[in-house]
Amino acid sequence: MATGRNGELDSWVPSLIGTLPESKITMALTRCGLQTERTHDISSLYADELDWTSVKEIWYDDRVANRSSRNSSKSLLIAIRARLQSAGEGLPSVPLLPAILDQCRNERDQAQVLFLYLVNHDGLARFVVHEYLRRLMKQGPSALDFEMDTVLSILDEFRDKAGEPLGYSESTQKRWVQGLRSALRDIGVLEGKTETTGQPPKVGDVPLQVAAYYSWAQNGDEWLTKPIGWLYLFQSEEYWEPQSKRLAGYEGWTHHEARSRVWFEPIDDFYTMLAEGSA
Repeated sequence: MATGRNGELDSWVPSLIGTLPESKITMALTRCGLQTERTHDISSLYADELDWTSVKEIWYDDRVANRSSRNSSKSLLIAIRARLQSAGEGLPSVPLLPAILDQCRNERDQAQVLFLYLVNHDGLARFVVHEYLRRLMKQGPSALDFEMDTVLSILDEFRDKAGEPLGYSESTQKRWVQGLRSALRDIGVLEGKTETTGQPPKVGDVPLQVAAYYSWAQNGDEWLTKPIGWLYLFQSEEYWEPQSKRLAGYEGWTHHEARSRVWFEPIDDFYTMLAEGSA
């Protein structure tokens, strides 16, 4: 399998320094983490209404009735809606998402699915995750050090496409780091409320398949050598072969072998079948 160890890491998990436009950089993680339960609620509303204006009206009315402020409800909805709307072809569409989350065995599995939406959408989160994954591939799990100063040093290296650094105060950046660590705890990279040393998490059946499909959508037939979705769930190279063997047990994947080459492809309507629990 191709990795950074033989020089190909830069081609599929590049450093994003100097590549992201300013419009892709926000501090959304200071206001809204993965919010597993709320994301399920909002995606369920959309699955019923298929109209974001209706979702907004119902959401605000429900939140105000439950004594939430309209401003906090608005901020939460805007952040979650943006993540869901930017999913593209690689992640489950919003109408299918609540049923797929229901197929997850626990909240951690749900969080692992939603973490892919976060990294796919949030430019700053993707920048930091890329930096950690590049270190993970070169140094192993010891690279997963999420001490405040370590993450702040990575943020200090950031430059946008115009060459500008982050324009946020240190206190705001520290709140962002806390938001990132909260998401990492949700997906199992960090254990406990105070732990800052990470580890590759166990990945459940549903997020494993969603991450595989995302990888396939990004890299086509070569996805097994570049499983970006699995890497976004902090699965380093030694985990790729065992995870691919797990795919052979799922009905949603076709398995091919030719000339010592092995690859997997998702069936048609994969996400529909996964939502029904039959993939």
